[in-house]
Amino acid sequence: MGMKLVMAIVQNDDADDLIDALTAADFRATRLASTGGFLRQGNTTVIVGVPVEAVNDVLNIVASHGHNPKQALPNSFPTFTANLPKAQATEAQGSGVEVQAGRATVFVLDLERYERI
Repeated sequence: MGMKLVMAIVQNDDADDLIDALTAADFRATRLASTGGFLRQGNTTVIVGVPVEAVNDVLNIVASHGHNPKQALPNSFPTFTANLPKAQATEAQGSGVEVQAGRATVFVLDLERYERI
């Protein structure tokens, strides 16, 4: 029987519900704190070792236990406000870009060996 390692990187807010759902479906999961690259925010990596035939079940659980919020990405370009009135200068300095964050990033890897000790 072949085994796979499913690694799902999810937002911290979604991790508790995801772990509960995996446990309720009789999957054992390991939870690791991690930090993302693009938005540089804390997230959680959930690792699950499963038989090949259970991968889609795990992926469906991951997909159904995450929200897809919009998050503000700070403006990384300097805003020149020297000649603007104070109210406009304050507004210009705080402007950024809003991006759609994904629910999860998932990797499915082949396992050479899997043991529960």
